[in-house]
Amino acid sequence: MRLSSLLPALSLVGALVLALPSEAASLQLWRFNSQENRLTFTTDDSIQPTAQLLSGPTRLIIDMPGTTLDEARGLAVDHPAIKEVRAVELDAETARLIVEYKPGYTLDPSQIQVRGESSRQWTVQLPEATNLAGASSEGSAKPAAPTDSNIVSNRPVQDAQTRVQGIVATVDGFFIRTAGETAAIEVSRFSDDGQNYIAIDLDRTAVSIGLTSARLPVDRYSIDSWQVDQVSAQPARARITLRLGEDSPDWDIAAHEGGITVLPKDIAITAVPDSGNQAGTTEAYASRLATANRQLDQADPSALPTIPNGRFTVVLDPGHGGRDPGAVGIGGLQEKQVVNDVTPQVAAILRAQGVNVVLTRESDYELDLAPRVQIAERANASIFVSIHANAISMSRPDVNGLETFYSSAAGQRLANTVHASVLAEMGMRDRRVRSARFYVIRRTSMPAILIETGFVTGVEDAPNLADPAWRERMSVAIARGILLHLQQGL
Repeated sequence: MRLSSLLPALSLVGALVLALPSEAASLQLWRFNSQENRLTFTTDDSIQPTAQLLSGPTRLIIDMPGTTLDEARGLAVDHPAIKEVRAVELDAETARLIVEYKPGYTLDPSQIQVRGESSRQWTVQLPEATNLAGASSEGSAKPAAPTDSNIVSNRPVQDAQTRVQGIVATVDGFFIRTAGETAAIEVSRFSDDGQNYIAIDLDRTAVSIGLTSARLPVDRYSIDSWQVDQVSAQPARARITLRLGEDSPDWDIAAHEGGITVLPKDIAITAVPDSGNQAGTTEAYASRLATANRQLDQADPSALPTIPNGRFTVVLDPGHGGRDPGAVGIGGLQEKQVVNDVTPQVAAILRAQGVNVVLTRESDYELDLAPRVQIAERANASIFVSIHANAISMSRPDVNGLETFYSSAAGQRLANTVHASVLAEMGMRDRRVRSARFYVIRRTSMPAILIETGFVTGVEDAPNLADPAWRERMSVAIARGILLHLQQGL
C-alpha cells in the first residue's frame, strides 16, 4: 500500500488495519538501508502502526501503539537527504520510529509505500527526496550552503572573531549565544514558495562544530525551525535562517555582548527576576544569561573552571529518596532515579576540582526537609544545591524545560550562573530562573538554589532524563555552573 492511503495530506494520520495485540508487543529489530532507501522493522506480536509526515524539517513518523521499546537510540545514515533515523519511546505504551530529513528536503507522500510483510514485519519504501532548490537527492547537485547545522566548511576558518555556540528560547523570544567579539550582523527577510524566512548573516564568524540541529529550538513562538550554516570559510561568514510560521510576529534582532537577541517587536514589559527589581525586558534577561555564561562561551568546552583546593564546601541535596520516589512520569520514570544518578556525578566532578562536597544523603533512603538544612548548616557550606526533576499532569506532555529557583539575592546570582551553564550545554527549553519559598532554600543561610532538571512528564524531557548519557552531560553542566560561581567569588 502507499502512504497516500494512510495520509491524505501532510498533517494526516492513518492507521493500518490490523488488530491490536491483547498484550504489549516489543519492537525487536529495525534498520535502514541507505542504498535501497528502505526502513524495515519487526515486533514480537501483531501491531497496528500509524504514520504521519511532518514538515520543518521533514520527518516521517511511524507510531506503534501497544508496543514497548527496550532502548531509545539514533542511527546516523550515509544518505544525501536523510539526517538520522531513530527509535524513541513516545510513552510507556507507544514506540516511535522517526526518519528525519536534512533541512530543505521534502517528500511526496503519495510515493511512500508501506507494506506489511506480516502482522509483525513491516517495510517502508521511501521515494527520492527533493530539496527546495529542486535538486534530486540522488543527483550530484548540492544546495548552495550546507543544510545541516553540524556541518562546517572543510576549509579552515582562519579569520573568525566570533563563534556561534547555540540558540536558547528565553521568556518571550530567543537568544543566540556567541563567543568572542560581538559580530556585525546583516538581517534580511525573504519568501520562497509561499514560505517566509529571516536570514541573519554574520561576518568573521564561525559555527561551533559542536552545534547540531538537535540543539536548536523547534516550534517555539511561531518559528517553525532554525538553520545554522557556515556559508563561507574564507572569509568566515555564518548564516542563521529562521523559518517563520503562519502566525509569526515581526521580530527585532540586535547584537549584544555575548550574543544576539531575537524578540517580537513592541514587546511588553515582562516579569523577569532581578536583584531589587522584579520587572525587566526579555532582552535584559538574555543579557544576564550571556553575562553569567561569558567565561563558558570563551573557554574550551571540555575545560572546567579552576578554584583553590579546599577553599569551598558545597552541599548537594538529591531530592526525595527511599519510599518517596518524587514525581513519576512517562514510562514510570521516577524523579529519584534521575537525581540519584545526577547528584553523585556532580559530587565526583566537584571533588576532582578540589571542592569539599557533602551530600545530604549518600544512598537511596527517605530524608525529611529539616535534616537536609541541618546538614548544610553544620557543614558551614559555601553554597547549597538541591537537585530535582519536575512534573505536571500526564495530560500535559507539551510542558518541558529547565527551571531554577532561589530565595535570596545571593541565591539568585548562583541560580543565574548554574541555569546559564545548563542551558548552554543541554540546549533545552528555558522556563527561567524564579524566586520561590521552598523550605530547603529558604531556611539555609548560605546561597541556595533548587534546580529542576526537566519534566518526567514531558514528551521531550522524559526520554532525556531516562538516558544515562544525557544525565552525565547534565551533571557536567551543573558542576561547571557551580565551579564558575565559586570562581567568580574569589
